[in-house]
Amino acid sequence: MALFAVLQTTFLLALLPLRTYQSEVLSEPLPLTPESLNVSINSTKQCMHLQWTVHNPDYHQEFKMVFQIQISRFKASNVIWLENYSTTVKRNQVLHWSWESELPLECAIHFVRMRTMVDDARIPAPRLWSNWSSWEKADAQNSLGDHPLYVFPKDKLVEEGSNVTVCYISMNHQDNISCYLEDVLIYGRQLDQNVWAFEFKNVSFIRKTGTNFYCKGQGDPEGVVLLVSKVLEEPKNFSCETQDLKTLTCTWDPGNDTGLIQLPSYTLFESFSGKKTLCKHRNRCDWQVTQDSQEMYNFTLVAENYFRKRSVSILFNLIHGVHPMAPYSLFPKSVSATNATVTWKVYSIGSKYMARVRCAYADHFWKWSELISQNFTTAEAAPSEAPDVWRDVTFVSGHPTVTLFWKPLSKVHANGKILFYNVVVENLDEPSSLKVLSVPAPANSTKVTLNQSSYQICVTAHNSVGPSPASTVAISGHPGNENVEEGRMNGTEDGFPMSWKPQSRNATGYVVEWCDSPQHLPCVLRWKNLGPTNTDTVISSGAFRPGVRYNFRIYEISTKRMAHLLEKKAGYLKELAPSYNPKVNMSNLTSHSFTLSWKDYPTESQTGFIQGYYVYLKSKTGEKCHRGFEKTFLTDNSVCCKYTIDNPDQKTFVVKDLQPESAYEFLVTPYTSAGEGPLDDFRKVTTPDEYSHILIHIILPMVFFVFVIMIICYLKSQWLKDKCYPDIPDPYKSSVLSLIKFKENPHITIMNVNDCVPDAIEVVNKPEGSKMQFVGTRKSPTETKGTKPAYLDLLPTEKNYSGPGPCICFENFTYNQAASDLGYCGHFPVTPQAPHCQLGPLTSPENLLKTLEQSYMNSLGEIPAGEANLNYVSQLASPMSGDRESPPTNPPEPALCSEYKMQMAIPLGLASPARSENSSLSSTALLDPREHCH
Repeated sequence: MALFAVLQTTFLLALLPLRTYQSEVLSEPLPLTPESLNVSINSTKQCMHLQWTVHNPDYHQEFKMVFQIQISRFKASNVIWLENYSTTVKRNQVLHWSWESELPLECAIHFVRMRTMVDDARIPAPRLWSNWSSWEKADAQNSLGDHPLYVFPKDKLVEEGSNVTVCYISMNHQDNISCYLEDVLIYGRQLDQNVWAFEFKNVSFIRKTGTNFYCKGQGDPEGVVLLVSKVLEEPKNFSCETQDLKTLTCTWDPGNDTGLIQLPSYTLFESFSGKKTLCKHRNRCDWQVTQDSQEMYNFTLVAENYFRKRSVSILFNLIHGVHPMAPYSLFPKSVSATNATVTWKVYSIGSKYMARVRCAYADHFWKWSELISQNFTTAEAAPSEAPDVWRDVTFVSGHPTVTLFWKPLSKVHANGKILFYNVVVENLDEPSSLKVLSVPAPANSTKVTLNQSSYQICVTAHNSVGPSPASTVAISGHPGNENVEEGRMNGTEDGFPMSWKPQSRNATGYVVEWCDSPQHLPCVLRWKNLGPTNTDTVISSGAFRPGVRYNFRIYEISTKRMAHLLEKKAGYLKELAPSYNPKVNMSNLTSHSFTLSWKDYPTESQTGFIQGYYVYLKSKTGEKCHRGFEKTFLTDNSVCCKYTIDNPDQKTFVVKDLQPESAYEFLVTPYTSAGEGPLDDFRKVTTPDEYSHILIHIILPMVFFVFVIMIICYLKSQWLKDKCYPDIPDPYKSSVLSLIKFKENPHITIMNVNDCVPDAIEVVNKPEGSKMQFVGTRKSPTETKGTKPAYLDLLPTEKNYSGPGPCICFENFTYNQAASDLGYCGHFPVTPQAPHCQLGPLTSPENLLKTLEQSYMNSLGEIPAGEANLNYVSQLASPMSGDRESPPTNPPEPALCSEYKMQMAIPLGLASPARSENSSLSSTALLDPREHCH
């Protein structure tokens, strides 16, 4: 118990520092003070820029912080501005803040200082402000020369209706300085000994060249020009149209001129394609129609100047916005007295028209007649352009399966209604083998199964007049080189810009292919054909979405129209933080470590490029973060340790230096450039005892060994019983009896075991300190002291006993049938002719049996039946006092005999000589000398 108390006290003392440390972690205020405060001035915009950092080596996570900023003018105690700036801060992050002054910064010296407070829910109260930083001085007057008078700001640009402040600085303290606004004397207020300020409210536009302000004293006047801009108006009457289905023209009314030399900029943005163009004119913009048969357009027009931005949108259908060109080659034909035929030409083929006619007198024109109209359709012509064709090749059991795709022709190139597409498949190894497929419109794909030969496929579009020019692709019968390293790229608001290096100088063009929705199957294949001189492009699509991985393949087209894979590229229009975490397996758990492993999930489900992994570890004891980990706070205000794995290919991590029998929680989450995965799936683990694995290594072999021993013991149970605890022998089955040949009176050979009472017990002497047990009882004897060995004599009770003579000795108290009937043990007479015997230790069992057979058989042959006397010798001796030489006068009460050994008849000749008084008590009790045989 004392040892347990010491161990318990030691354990509690060991936990006390950990508990104290945890309390300190959760309660100590964070000393996040601003450092390296730098102040700069932008005189043109009258802005003061602040830059600083927050440094703390113990915290690496983001915190929400509040920065209280004070700005003073002329002297530090004259605070003119106090603002709280809130933001999220990382360690050693450079922070920026700007302040725009209504007074020109050259007119006064400014001072800046700040202090911080952590405003994060994960940090417990109290939340205190840090100390103020030292004052930083911002003095724009250092750059001034020795001129006696200065007026600021220079060339100030303001919007009509705003307020503006102007000041002058007198370097030689002149008092007779007058200031004028558009030649009108005005009065200001004195800010300092040599600084005066003038505030103008709700300024108005006077002229494009600006509003004049000047001051004059003893020398030359000094002044500034206030450039006042009218408010930028929203564009009006925004619309788009086309005349040839090749170019869209959008127009608008820009509104009133702002009155500035620098005109507003206008940008046209189309949301479906993601494209935009900077307009060259103030009220008109042209847009080129693409070949991908886009009919719907969603345009947004953005007008922007120095002060503000205006925008307006329109949804436009290309077919519905056609403005026909004016007819040309108009001339009368077949003119008669009452009718005339007039002809003219139009630009579109296979199009429907409506002609409207009205008349008026040419000599004296007064009024037009009513309109009459007539609809007609121009004749169709064969398509003027080949369809844009591309293919997707997959190999099944070594045979290529080709899926052909083509884009519908625009109305300008279709010259009528497309009825069907012809696909001609030619085996280049067998030129006579042709396969022709007819695909009805408006289908735009078909599938062809080929063998391992090379093929050339031609596709033509047909209307009622005839076919279009053919578009040709070539297919190889064997897979090309697909082992091309994949590159990465970043998308922009305009799309995916990409470039590549050509491999051949004889390339006839390039094709870039991709899928608009790679996360949805089957993939909708898109492609873009480029000329042989184009080695860069921007891929745009209205289907592109943030957080989706897009894969691009760039092919080079040879002179034989065979496509060879040039490059692979992958990118995100905008990366997002991972939406879920990988499944983590834990293994090799020990008292001080465990191993984490995980598999990469499919790239199609990733919302950004995985840059690495964060391993979070939480401990309920709040122990200090291990080496390599950094302390961080989670959204639930708990303290956590974070380890950064910056190798995205690493999929295992060993957490070391743990405490035995401690509970931990861990999480593995990936991170991209946009952030990390969710932090809401922590798993729990408890480290085992430090010696449990050693005990297991010991206990298991021991259990196995014991189990084997039990099996062996079960199989050898009988053998073990015979060797270790044999049955009590049956006297009737004794091996001794088989050696004895009975001649007469067979009853004396088998002696029944019964309780016996000896006639008398004489204790001659007793050894010192010995423990003795009375015959017939199991109680512990009392301890007495003596100086001589003890002897036990069995005194005869037979009246006809004549003294010493031949005797038979037994190992235990036993008796023949006659003695047992009497209920006590005693001597039985034997003939005097029996050989003398002496009692002593037995010899070996082998010699004993031989001697027993020979001696006992001889004695039986010489002694008449019924005349033998038996002497009994017991191993149990009961101490009694008295003289060994004389029999006791008052024998004690007989005691019952209850413990016996195997009964054996011992010839008298086998006994050892009588013991001396100094010898120790043997296992055989000695008879009285009168009963010894000589």
